[in-house]
Amino acid sequence: MRSKTSGLRAPTRLARGGFTLIELLVVIAIIALLVGILLPALGKARAAARLTACLSGTRQMGLAMTTYSSDNKSWYPVLPFTQAARTAWNSPNPADRVLTDQWVFGGVAGLFSLFQVPTDSPDKVGYRGAATLDAARYAAAVDFRDAANTNPLLAGYIEGFGVLKCQSDTADKYYLGGTQFSPSNAPSYGTALPMSPQAPGSVQDVIHYNISYMYIAGFKTDEGRILKPAPLWGDETNGPDLSTRAWYFDDRDRTGDLSIRPGFYQKWDNHGTEGANFVFTDGHADLVKSNVQATFFDPYNPAAPQAQSVNQLDNTRSRRLQTID
Repeated sequence: MRSKTSGLRAPTRLARGGFTLIELLVVIAIIALLVGILLPALGKARAAARLTACLSGTRQMGLAMTTYSSDNKSWYPVLPFTQAARTAWNSPNPADRVLTDQWVFGGVAGLFSLFQVPTDSPDKVGYRGAATLDAARYAAAVDFRDAANTNPLLAGYIEGFGVLKCQSDTADKYYLGGTQFSPSNAPSYGTALPMSPQAPGSVQDVIHYNISYMYIAGFKTDEGRILKPAPLWGDETNGPDLSTRAWYFDDRDRTGDLSIRPGFYQKWDNHGTEGANFVFTDGHADLVKSNVQATFFDPYNPAAPQAQSVNQLDNTRSRRLQTID
């Protein structure tokens, strides 16, 4: 009798049990290639998300300042005046009037807190000694409208201090280094102490290196002497950003690094060379990529008029403004 299996052929090879070394190496190479393609894209997506979040926070601060201005005769916050500042502001000749000393209460931090605790001197509170001295000095000062001051100007206009820290801000410099805080006494960008910014959790933490933004004081909401809205609050640089030292415009802050261009943001700033988010005097917020100093504050030049400059109609307008960090 014929076998039922006689028509079947025996298997000629064994079933494969896994990858060969060559196949494994090919798979690894493909995975590495995909990772190399995807990681930069993911990094760009994260950077774009942080840039968008920063823009939102910048816009929120603009709303807070606009609310403040509605309570203060259209003026955005101007910090209390020293006697020297009052003299400079009240010059009999309007063309000679200057806004100065806006850094006295810790710069931009003074808008929110009087009692910043410096990292290098935790036993000292505030920028000029003990908390009681700072409070008394602030209360005794008057602003340019001769109004008394008892609290930081923006106290009560923001909910918490988280909006003061940009998610992209991973480094800053410490420019206090003593009891004085001014453009002339601040160390250079190259020699200032490196810091790692942390979102402020209390008024004591609201100090310049924990704040990711700069402020340009001296504007009103109803500006009649500028053609286009001007930048009000936006991303700082890692330089001191005090008065004429803003945007690396002082030679001291470019010493030893010829790649630093005055007026431009650098690769180590919040958003690198992408630029900076700013909220403007009309309330809109946008990314600024150009030379900020030249675009917004260059003197009027009839041969090459710059409509965005605050000096287009009044060549002395920028003298009554001051950048603080």
